[in-house]
Amino acid sequence: MLGLAAQLAYYFVLALVPAIVSIVAIASFFPPQLLQESLASVSGLLPADVFSILQGQVKSLAGGRNAGLLTFGFLMALWSSSAAMVAITDALNRVYDIEEARPWWKVRLTAIVLTIALAVFVLVAIFLVMVGPMLAEWLASQMGLGTAFEITWKVVQWPVVLAIIAIGIGLINYFAPDAEQDWEWVTPGAVLATILWLVASLAFKFYVANFADYNATYGSLGGLIVLLLWFYLTGLAILIGSEMNAEIEHASAHGKDPGEKVPGQRKKLGAAAARAFEQKQQRPAVDVPPPPGRAMPFRPEAPQGGWSYLPGALLYLIVRFFRRERT
Repeated sequence: MLGLAAQLAYYFVLALVPAIVSIVAIASFFPPQLLQESLASVSGLLPADVFSILQGQVKSLAGGRNAGLLTFGFLMALWSSSAAMVAITDALNRVYDIEEARPWWKVRLTAIVLTIALAVFVLVAIFLVMVGPMLAEWLASQMGLGTAFEITWKVVQWPVVLAIIAIGIGLINYFAPDAEQDWEWVTPGAVLATILWLVASLAFKFYVANFADYNATYGSLGGLIVLLLWFYLTGLAILIGSEMNAEIEHASAHGKDPGEKVPGQRKKLGAAAARAFEQKQQRPAVDVPPPPGRAMPFRPEAPQGGWSYLPGALLYLIVRFFRRERT
């Protein structure tokens, strides 16, 4: 998983700049303070060097309303981000011990759809953080709910945001690998990955701010190293959550061995594997003919009672009689 997390960090970096281009192009059609408020809303989770890189890229790309930039940036972000999602798909197949059997275009199409869905979840989470308090104040003033409602919303919005992130990671675990599974089967890993990502991000931010000095070691590349490490921790959190799902599947009574999969079919995990296992147990046994050149294995039949032995006994007596007459 450590090597796969490093691979994911590389693809995350490749997808970063086109994604920022697309975000800046879309944000240029809205009030200028919207982009700055979006950056400020995520600054609490990111290390200072990572935040400065994002802020610098946004300021350098921010400008007038450019439809060409919007189209080019969106297409580049979609393709590059889907390449990162393809890398996640390969990593999850490795985690689940699955060999990819889908054609490349289907994998890429699934990655593009997952990229768009994940972007929607991220935008919804940022919208709740940014607009949520103002919306709560407006509802409280219109409906006479008082300040208690505002305080409650400010407390509840963060669990809601974490739930949205967990759902996004669950979508990746559900659709990315070449497996058939039920939604509840990917929930434990998605929740674990979300908690690990949150704890790792806060701990890494505290470590960089108080103990490490990457600028002194790497010079001008210090910020990029911090960004790579944060992407590395993000990929590692996703993989650890998926690994827990895979271990639960392998330990279950209906789990499959690593690499076991019917050719041409998707590997079933979790409850889907349980249903297939039960159907296989209820299915009557069928004798399969042996391959060419091999004899059918001997299966002794149960003795039959009644009068069924008389024809064979009569034939035996007749053969004995003619043999004795001949001698």
